[in-house]
Amino acid sequence: MTNFTQEALNPSEATLDLIRKIAHTYRVITLADGTKASFCLN
Repeated sequence: MTNFTQEALNPSEATLDLIRKIAHTYRVITLADGTKASFCLN
């Protein structure tokens, strides 16, 4: 069984770059009836 250490939990720079790209384009809007809709800009 593999033991997980703090070093093993560090994501790679490519993973962080992907997360940044998604976070930059992800939006949530509140509609007139109060519900929320999420979408990703392209």
